[in-house]
Amino acid sequence: MRRLIKPKRLRQLFRAWARLGALMLVGVALTAFSPKAFAQGATGTINGTVTDASAAVIPGAKVVLTSVATGAARLTLTNQTGNYVIPSVIPGNYTLEVTATGFATAKEESFTLMVNQTATHNFTLTVGTQVQTVEVTAGVTQIEASTAELGTAIMPTEVNNLPLNGRNFTQLLALTPGVSPISTAQNAGGGGGWAGRQIGTFTFPSVNGQCNRCNFFVLDGLNNQNAFIGTFGTTPIIDAMQEFKVQSHNDSSQFGGALGGIVNVATKAGTNEYHGDTWEFLRNSALDARNTFIYNKTDSTGREIPGTAVTPYKQNQFGAVIGGPLLPKRFRSGTPKTWFYAAYEGFRSVKAAQVSGPETH
Repeated sequence: MRRLIKPKRLRQLFRAWARLGALMLVGVALTAFSPKAFAQGATGTINGTVTDASAAVIPGAKVVLTSVATGAARLTLTNQTGNYVIPSVIPGNYTLEVTATGFATAKEESFTLMVNQTATHNFTLTVGTQVQTVEVTAGVTQIEASTAELGTAIMPTEVNNLPLNGRNFTQLLALTPGVSPISTAQNAGGGGGWAGRQIGTFTFPSVNGQCNRCNFFVLDGLNNQNAFIGTFGTTPIIDAMQEFKVQSHNDSSQFGGALGGIVNVATKAGTNEYHGDTWEFLRNSALDARNTFIYNKTDSTGREIPGTAVTPYKQNQFGAVIGGPLLPKRFRSGTPKTWFYAAYEGFRSVKAAQVSGPETH
């Protein structure tokens, strides 16, 4: 005999499955949006040495790295030689604070860490109490002292403010020294649809004299390479890009397989406040002028039909981004611990083929 499940029991089972699904979703989100989940290539590294006024190293000094955007802090200690390393740091603005017993606290105010940058910040502590604080001013230009990497980071100012036809970020690659904006061979047409069709104006450049199919594209540290024609597989959304870096000389084992440049794109991360925007770029034949050599069609009485001489064309490029704390303030206690950033962009293009020539009946 079959037992019928009562409606009340069905509702209880449904709520139980809903709670289980919600817990699984939160677990995936915590993994996906955790700073530690970012791939290594899209992050930077901070290292340095802590010494006293006599240049003697200070082991066991506490080094705290704090994000200006979120307030999230990471702690490490100097080793026996006074050195410290903080790996896998998301690009952004940070502060550093160093404390040690018997010494005054040293603090370096806001500085910027770029994508795949290894920044060296050394500290010299003076004798005093930890209540005292010595402010350290970061240099305007940071020298890459830890690696032999050569490259140029394109920061949010350029990404957000420079006009881009079709919102294709590859046009910004020409801002890098040693980059020649040429597009030859099969990727001159951006793939032509069979290997990826590019929107708007694009540039797949030659970096330091290498072929324009010798570059390697990385998105948040993950392989974003269309290996068949040497272009990117997924187009980054401009409003979701934090910055990107074109590396022309790499001694790191995490990169390989490319004689040209490594184009390393880092996307934005959420902050303590909710931020977002929407956009719509419209091109429409209603705004176009008539082709000089094409005339309006006529009806059965011989009268012209207005607007029929303009080739129909509609193009819409639209999308939205939003980011912030994963849990709203009413559902959490204290400051946020997890953040998210989501982006979407759509492209629609409808146009007719236009052929000039004698009419046939």
